[in-house]
Amino acid sequence: MVTMANSPTSIETQIDSFLEQFKRSASKAMEERMDWPDGTSPGVVVKSRSSCFAIETAAEAECDGCGSEGDEARNVGELLLPQYALATGGLAKDHRPLITFPDNNNFHLITASEYRRLLLYLTSVPSILEADMGFHIIVDRRKDRWNSVKTVLLRISEFFPGIIHAVYVLRPSSFLQKALSEVSSKLFKEEFRFKVLVCSTVDELYEHFERSQLTPDLGGELQYSHSEWIQQRIALEKFSTLMKETSTKLDDFMHEIVDCDMGNDPTQTKELLDCQGTRYKALKSELSIATTQGEDLLTQVRKPNLTYNIISHVAAVERLLVQLEETEKQFDNFWQKHSTKLNHWLKFRTFLLNFKQMQATLDHHLKAACDMTEVGETASRVESLIQEAHNFEKLCNCDLDTASSVIDDGDKLMQDPLSSVDHIESKCEELRRTSALLIDKIQKRNLLLTKARELMDRIDKANEWCATGVELLAGEGGLLAVDKLLEDAQSFGLTAPEQFRDMLMQSATQETRALVTQVAQRVEDVWLMVSVKRASLQRAAARPARPVQSVPPQSAALPTPANQQMETSGGSESSGGDDSDVRRSRRGHVLAELMQTEKVYVQELGSILSGYKEEIEKPENQHLLPPTLVGQADVLFGNLHELFTFHQDVFLKDLERCISATELVALCFVEKRETFFRLYSYYCQNIPRSERLRETLVDTHLFLQACQLRLGHKLPLAAYLLKPVQRITKYQLLLKDLLRYSECGSMTTGLQQALDCMLVVLKCVNDSMHQIAITGVPVDLSQQGELLMQGSFLVVSENKRDLRLRIRPRRRHIFLYEKAMLFCKPATKNSHNKATYHFKHDLLMSQIGLTESVKGDLRKFEVWRQGRCEVHTITAPTVEVKRAWVERIKRVLLDQLKELKGERVRQYGLQHHRTLIQTSSWEVSGAQPRPQPPAAPRTGSCDAHDEPCWSTDPSDDDDDDVEHAP
Repeated sequence: MVTMANSPTSIETQIDSFLEQFKRSASKAMEERMDWPDGTSPGVVVKSRSSCFAIETAAEAECDGCGSEGDEARNVGELLLPQYALATGGLAKDHRPLITFPDNNNFHLITASEYRRLLLYLTSVPSILEADMGFHIIVDRRKDRWNSVKTVLLRISEFFPGIIHAVYVLRPSSFLQKALSEVSSKLFKEEFRFKVLVCSTVDELYEHFERSQLTPDLGGELQYSHSEWIQQRIALEKFSTLMKETSTKLDDFMHEIVDCDMGNDPTQTKELLDCQGTRYKALKSELSIATTQGEDLLTQVRKPNLTYNIISHVAAVERLLVQLEETEKQFDNFWQKHSTKLNHWLKFRTFLLNFKQMQATLDHHLKAACDMTEVGETASRVESLIQEAHNFEKLCNCDLDTASSVIDDGDKLMQDPLSSVDHIESKCEELRRTSALLIDKIQKRNLLLTKARELMDRIDKANEWCATGVELLAGEGGLLAVDKLLEDAQSFGLTAPEQFRDMLMQSATQETRALVTQVAQRVEDVWLMVSVKRASLQRAAARPARPVQSVPPQSAALPTPANQQMETSGGSESSGGDDSDVRRSRRGHVLAELMQTEKVYVQELGSILSGYKEEIEKPENQHLLPPTLVGQADVLFGNLHELFTFHQDVFLKDLERCISATELVALCFVEKRETFFRLYSYYCQNIPRSERLRETLVDTHLFLQACQLRLGHKLPLAAYLLKPVQRITKYQLLLKDLLRYSECGSMTTGLQQALDCMLVVLKCVNDSMHQIAITGVPVDLSQQGELLMQGSFLVVSENKRDLRLRIRPRRRHIFLYEKAMLFCKPATKNSHNKATYHFKHDLLMSQIGLTESVKGDLRKFEVWRQGRCEVHTITAPTVEVKRAWVERIKRVLLDQLKELKGERVRQYGLQHHRTLIQTSSWEVSGAQPRPQPPAAPRTGSCDAHDEPCWSTDPSDDDDDDVEHAP
């Protein structure tokens, strides 16, 4: 609210204080108007012609040297009070604004610069439309002299900041001055660029002006109060200044938010949105305050008692309020667009952040699901895995729900016109794809574990059934018990061994395949033995009854005289009794299982050779074979034919001859140890080559399928090629069972020896499998003797020729041969899940020394070259492994020492023998030679000189002459 002061002093004070601040600012040009910008700037600046800008421009003009008088020049407020010129608000009949120079006899007191400043301000009072039409000027000099008229006209001609339509001069009314004006006006009236009308009376003005537009001093009706006009001008200036400041803030704020970085972090964007929202509310509050002040000012200037000349001020205030309202609308519209854009950006960045987090979480779950490959080998383990899978599914479901919410947010975001649909849609599709993969993995995992649980239930029931069958075979169960056992097998799906194997294989995985194969084999063995017993019981039931005879217990176990048992050797069966009978019975069933499974094994090998290999080698079938299989039968089958020949012609016949005597069965294994090792080592070493060839064929090839169909095999060729590996491991299990059911004595000794032999064969086969995996060996391994041991160790190597510090521990796989020790680097397993070893270093056993213990760790020992120029500190996994290796290396070194001593003694013996031969004829030197007995020298060398034989005879006499020692 602007307070209207009536006293001139108050008005002058307000004008001075108010206009002084604009004189100090002086920053804008006169051409700045109240118009809106043309849309090129994002800000809205509210300006008024009736504001301080014109005054500031006047100040700039006088600074340019246009008649400035320095600091002594008066400001606009001081120039308005003397009423040198007035803008009363009156209009001509053509609606052009009017400026009056009243006859106050004081115009000569105003300087040129002050005149400019005053005219700039007065011409800025009308509206732009009125000012652009031009001005009418009335110069009242009725009480003045004609010279003052000339002064005013010259000033107007020199500078007037607008278009002059006409100048009306009320000439002096005195007789002399009137006469002068009549004469001189004709002389200079044509000198001005604007039209000059000299009027003798005010009545002449009425032709151009209505009386209502002229002030009373000009004979008009326009009531003009200069003091009220100045007070309203002050209020208008203050309101215009307030609008300018607010407009500047709006402009700065809009430029700031247009150029601001919205950020990539949702937190940063949210803070920016809150900060700018707070500033927007503050600016809205300032706009509201400015609107309130403008409305109050409008109410004040619309007072009924105000004269017409104030109507221009009312129009000015109304224009400012309209501009303020438009400014606020544009500001609100701009903020609405910006806040919408910023909110959308916030949602978009939040969506991207949530997408990244959920994608990482789902990828982690997916990796964990892919790593869940274990299916368990026992029912309890499977139940534990099922519980783990259930907990994992709960965790994944929570994250999947969150991912679904993120996808829904993305779908809503895509409906926004500001969104990049393709970018958001790709993210949503990625989440959907990952979620679907995870759900599929979880479902497959649950299905796999469910099948595994069913499989384990069947396996447990099958094991229980086998155990019951073994007890039945070991006991005296009759035909009814056997039939009951076969009937119980149907409860877990066992109607035929081959069908049961197929059913288990369908549910088996890569991890449980070996277990399933073992259980299926055991079921087949027990089924076979039960079937054999059932057949024997049926035959016995069909034979006529014989008279009961008293038979000793020992004779009851002898079916025929030819099958005399050897269990009694060494007094092993002398104890007798029920326990001995049970052991004998169970041992007999194990022997029967060994015999029956050996026959089945031979039949299976024969079927593979006749059904596959012979068909492949037939000339008429060559065009049906895959190209990669032509001429590769030996690679595919290895030495399977040799295995078949050995088992059919040698080992099976030996078992048939010895099956009644456990000691003889054990002897069969001991005698055939080397054959087992040779044949099965070659077969196992050929397995990787066979697998690689089979991969190029695949068991689904039409030719192989035809062979399988012709043989009636339920399983492909790959399963039958594993029979030898399964068989070689089966022997030691059967021998353990025989040893369990044997009594003390020679039987136990023989079985233990046979078991040890088969375990050694398994170890040697395993070692040979590791040996063929060595790559990059510069020496011939066949020349290094037998492979004695192999294992993985941590090795620290030190070389005196290399002055570097000791190398850090490295993982090495060491192969110990009779003549060398190889250090190899274990490599990652290949596609066949086979280990590979890269050769790194070797030591000749003839050049190394051994340090059994290393200070600080009981698991360490050292091997070194002569002079310790090269030392390898080896850390074993356990103390027992270290002890075994040390003992084996010591044995090799001692054997080498004995061999070296024996060689030296043999050389010495040859030299000494030649000496005796040469000196045996010394008695006949120079005489006729006499025939000597040929055996005398050889006898003398062996009898008189025992030294050459010390390496083979440890009882040599130490008193022999040592001068002849090598």
